[in-house]
Amino acid sequence: MSRVVGLLCVLVALWARFGSGGAAAESSPGSGEGTMRIMHVALAGAVPLERARGLVNEAQAAGFTAIQVVLTDGVQFNHAPWKPAKGAWTKAEFLSWAAYARAHGLDVIPEVKLLTHQEQFFQKRYPNLMFNSVSYDPRKDATYTVVFAFLDEVIETLHPKAIHIGHEEAFGWTVGQVSKWLKFGEVMIPADLFLGDVRRVHAYLTAKGIATWMWADMLLSPAEFPGLPTRHLHGVADGYGKPLRDQIPRDIVMCEWHYGETLAQFPSMAAMQGEGFRVIGATWKREEAMRSFSRYALSRHAYGLMATTWFHLQQNDIELVRWIIQASGALFRNPDAVVPPMPASVGAPDGRG
Repeated sequence: MSRVVGLLCVLVALWARFGSGGAAAESSPGSGEGTMRIMHVALAGAVPLERARGLVNEAQAAGFTAIQVVLTDGVQFNHAPWKPAKGAWTKAEFLSWAAYARAHGLDVIPEVKLLTHQEQFFQKRYPNLMFNSVSYDPRKDATYTVVFAFLDEVIETLHPKAIHIGHEEAFGWTVGQVSKWLKFGEVMIPADLFLGDVRRVHAYLTAKGIATWMWADMLLSPAEFPGLPTRHLHGVADGYGKPLRDQIPRDIVMCEWHYGETLAQFPSMAAMQGEGFRVIGATWKREEAMRSFSRYALSRHAYGLMATTWFHLQQNDIELVRWIIQASGALFRNPDAVVPPMPASVGAPDGRG
């Protein structure tokens, strides 16, 4: 009997060493399994429906699990505050595209440019509801009459599990753009109004069972993370950065972009995770930055990785968009993967961020 018990103990030990080890390898931080892989695209202007369906096919083939789509004047909605662009999709066309994406295994996460970047949401159609040239005024209840009517239509139309609420770049892409972004005499939206808007929109979505995602740049400051390039950390004004982040609801998913860095560590992601936030790391079109940020994000078991294409679709940079999808899809799963070179026609991978 003792020999049988001894044999069983050996078998259990072997299973614990090799069986469980195999399971760990399947979910190892370098594998990308269990991490959302999100393709980011903007529906601004006229995007041919067949081209957008083709991007879905390519995203599925590259291993993406979701598409985040910026909703602006490229789609017609009954309660959209913008003026639709010529050739904009009807709501029925948008629904057909979303259904096509879901049929190909991709969640659809709408992004709505709330508070900041009102050139894409309110545009210039509600001057009485604007705080400055680029941000609407959270102090006015009439602002939310417009915002919530549109959110309700998006929810009823799409039934998304989450909505990305924007809130990035309150004064432009860099500090040096303030004079171009805001008119003479204007001030940027104060931190308390920024916070109030986030909380109000978050509460509204939570009550409807919808998760909230947002960009994190205004919640991160160069003073807190001196080793990171300042161009991605916009929380420099009074009350922004960590003081603002400390007051943000912890169930909001933070989307943090690093487009050019080739660093081994991205402490801003670790800081937000340590505070209880789920974090999505966003990249763009520089291969080495994709590799380094993906490697770090996967080692941190990040909630997701996002490949941004911004307005390359509208600029007809189709080769670049396809390369971003293919390269990011591979690197988000394996940061050491061999990827095709960037198309020669694209030029240097510089630009915003």
